Order: sequence, then structure tokens, then C-alpha cells
Amino acid sequence: MQSQQTAPYPCTASRRGPPTSTGIAHAVAPMDRLMDLLQEVRQFSRQLQRGARESARATKHRSYADTLHALLVNRMQSGDARMRIVCYACAAELGVPMELEAEHCRQVMSGSLGFPLRVLFWAAHRRMQPARRHHGGAWLLPQN
Repeated sequence: MQSQQTAPYPCTASRRGPPTSTGIAHAVAPMDRLMDLLQEVRQFSRQLQRGARESARATKHRSYADTLHALLVNRMQSGDARMRIVCYACAAELGVPMELEAEHCRQVMSGSLGFPLRVLFWAAHRRMQPARRHHGGAWLLPQN
């Protein structure tokens, strides 16, 4: 009689393996997408910070924090629904005060953008809540 060897932790199975009858491969896919999205937020945050530093040095009229906020607002206004959520998450990560319009929040809540973006939105929203309560609605902006 031959025994089958299985991984002790199903989530450590290959991400690209075929779907199993238990559905484990299907459960891993949303988490993979969420991790990819988180990586995108971090990369975009670094790009925004670099752009804000360069722009603030070049103009000398705006602070780093003001420039960073302006870059985020610009991207949120020009981007699609997905980009608005990514920008919102970047703002939460960088400590920049940012609000989403009610319609954009409803769009996320409806689930039309997918599970990973909904999770990202809620994580960013929760990160912003303590700072708003503690500082009476105002954020401490990053220093130069």
C-alpha cells in the first residue's frame, strides 16, 4: 500500500499548480492577487515619494508634504477606479490626508472592483481612522 505525501500546510503548495478537488488552489489565488496589489502600492508609494522630493527641490515654493499631496490628488483625479484605491492606500501608507468621494466608496463596497481592491480599501480606511480621531480629523504630515 502506497501512502500519498501531502504538504503539511496546504497554503504552501505551489501557486501555479493545478486546481485540487479541495479548492485550495482557488483559495490561494485571491491572496496572491492581494499580495501583488500590496506590492504595487509599495512601489507606487516609492515613486510618489521620489517625485515629490524632486519636485519640492525644483520648485522651492511647496513643501514635500504639499507636493506629495498634490501628486496623489492629481493621480486620483486622472486615474480609473482601481488607481483611486491604489492612491488611497498609498496615502494611508505615507500618512497623507486623503478622502475618497462617496461614489468611489460605494463602487468599492459593491464589489464590482473585486475582492483584493475591497480588502485594500478597508485596510487603508482603517489605517486612517486612528489618526483622524486622535488629531481631531487632521493628519500629521510627513516632514521633509
